[in-house]
Amino acid sequence: MNKKRIVILSYINAAIIVLIGAVELYILLENATLSRQNNILKWNSLSYRSHVAALILALTAIIIFFFQLGVNRMLKKNAYTDITGIMNKHACLEQMSILDCRDSTLHIGLAMFDLNNLKKVNDFYGHEKGDRLIQQFVILLRQSAEKKFFLGRFGGDEFIVIIQNCNVKLMEAFLERIRSATEALNKLADIQISYAQGYAISTRENYYLMDELLQEADKRMYENKRMIKSGNLLEIEQISKMLDLERVGLGERDSLTGMLTFDAFLATVEKVLRLYKEKTHLALVCTGMNHFRYINDLYGHKEGDNILKQFAYALGKEPFCLCSCRLYSDNFAFLADLSEYSEEEAEKVIQNWNTEFSQQLNSAYSGSRFVLKSGIYFIRNTNMSVEEMLTNADCARKSSFPPYHNIVVFSHEINQSIKKRWEIIHSFQSALENQEFHVYIQPKVLHADKKICSAEALIRWKNADGTFLSPDAFIPILEETGDIVEMDHYVYDKVFAYLHERKLAGKSYLPISVNVSRLHLYDLDLFWRKLHSLEEAYPIPPSLITFELTESAYIQEIDAAEKFVVGLHEKGYRVSLDDFGSGYSSLKALSPMIFDEIKFDRAFLKTDITKKEATLLLQLIKLVKSLNTAVVCEGVETAENVALLDQSQCDIFQGYFYHKPFPIEELESVYLSQQAAPSL
Repeated sequence: MNKKRIVILSYINAAIIVLIGAVELYILLENATLSRQNNILKWNSLSYRSHVAALILALTAIIIFFFQLGVNRMLKKNAYTDITGIMNKHACLEQMSILDCRDSTLHIGLAMFDLNNLKKVNDFYGHEKGDRLIQQFVILLRQSAEKKFFLGRFGGDEFIVIIQNCNVKLMEAFLERIRSATEALNKLADIQISYAQGYAISTRENYYLMDELLQEADKRMYENKRMIKSGNLLEIEQISKMLDLERVGLGERDSLTGMLTFDAFLATVEKVLRLYKEKTHLALVCTGMNHFRYINDLYGHKEGDNILKQFAYALGKEPFCLCSCRLYSDNFAFLADLSEYSEEEAEKVIQNWNTEFSQQLNSAYSGSRFVLKSGIYFIRNTNMSVEEMLTNADCARKSSFPPYHNIVVFSHEINQSIKKRWEIIHSFQSALENQEFHVYIQPKVLHADKKICSAEALIRWKNADGTFLSPDAFIPILEETGDIVEMDHYVYDKVFAYLHERKLAGKSYLPISVNVSRLHLYDLDLFWRKLHSLEEAYPIPPSLITFELTESAYIQEIDAAEKFVVGLHEKGYRVSLDDFGSGYSSLKALSPMIFDEIKFDRAFLKTDITKKEATLLLQLIKLVKSLNTAVVCEGVETAENVALLDQSQCDIFQGYFYHKPFPIEELESVYLSQQAAPSL
């Protein structure tokens, strides 16, 4: 459009000049005619008007000429000026050409700059932020440069400065001013500026033409960039935490803590991993507050919420925390940049922060015994989904045991454990449907004659390939998932059906004990409904069934447990306190005595039992017997165990020394081999 205007103005100017010539020609012709007529007066009038018209036309032509000259200058300036306000690449090349045409390029210096991570800033924050970063760097150049310096943008993120009459001292002073200004700006900026630089000066020892000067400065600049990346000096690998404030809306935040929501956190971490891949030492950390519900109970939910807010605020201030979210309740996750540390040092950094924050809260909330526990997953494979990484970190967290081991790093062993765990969880229902679970029986013998008097029902998982999965491998997992309730019901059904079948057939049968998970105490109505359905389907004397409830379940859920025991007694069932002495050894479990028998844990009969430990066991058995309660000792595996218990008042022995567990279908033959008693 501007070129079209220039052409139009040129045509107008030419037309005016032609008009001036036509007027002058007309005057000459009229002059000749009037001279013949000898009419001087008319000539004078015509000559005056003609000269005035010619003068106006001439002035108009001059005005148009200077206007055109100004427009040309403005267009040339625009053509040579970058959007940032400094010269563009075309102007840079023309300036270099002008300097090359001089007699000498001696004492001309050229500095070249390249912004680091501009593409990453554009990708992560958007091009508006990238443009602002460029403008900020140009401002730094202008503030640091003298008026005589030539400043130009040579490419997208490359800039040059040409200095005439330059020496090393002048150039170094200029570069130092830029460095200081950049450092000051980065302390306040949300996105920090990082750049590589290189310069060359044409001297008598190293004389360069302008193209050579540019090439030398460019080569040194890229040497500087390689040094930065290898030494990790100025490469900004850490994503600015201002991202949370500017690019994530309030709708994507946890309403209590202000942290990112789970979905926003996943999206942020995914974007960071796409940009940085394996260049940085990143880790996902899952952190939880041990026994936080007790803090809520002790101080109230308002103070509990305040603690969660304090945690979010304190974590957000840490340099290693790039972004964070509240997973649920008192469990959090954050992405950590631990590039400055080895894995051992990184683990120590997280542990120190956990300890420091815990100590602050313990000082503020006396007696709270507040402890943080964390799981760390060091990101080595960026192709893995972020959710899978979080799962790994959270599994590591769950493997921690505060207060002495409250930091766990995800490892190959934990990974194998997780895989096995998921195999168990996902295959449980199908295994139940395919009858892969089998009820096994371990007989119990009387102290007096060592004859079978009863048995305990146990569960075994037999895979399709014939291999067995240890109960220790799957029972704790089923406890966590809640599937243990269905597993217990499966065992109850098999035992009730077995006893009912033998009763109908007129065959001998023995009392059988079954285990009760703590989870049943949380839903007693479901337990009673299931028991009622079993009673209707398999009517047997309730005295044939003993329900074994662990000591830990009883102590932890004592109110529900007492209702449970009373309810079973009302129906005629017997109840045993299992694993007595396994962890609590609480006399509270013995008073009031509501159990029909106390079953001592196998830990009392370890192979290397000392004389003092043997004496303690005998005295505890004597104490329980004084309460008119039957005593069972499990874990009887050696003759030494039998000899020790023969000195006690223990009523019933159970262990491998007498019988290993076997399928319930074999109980009759084993029982009859020991001259079974008549059918009850």
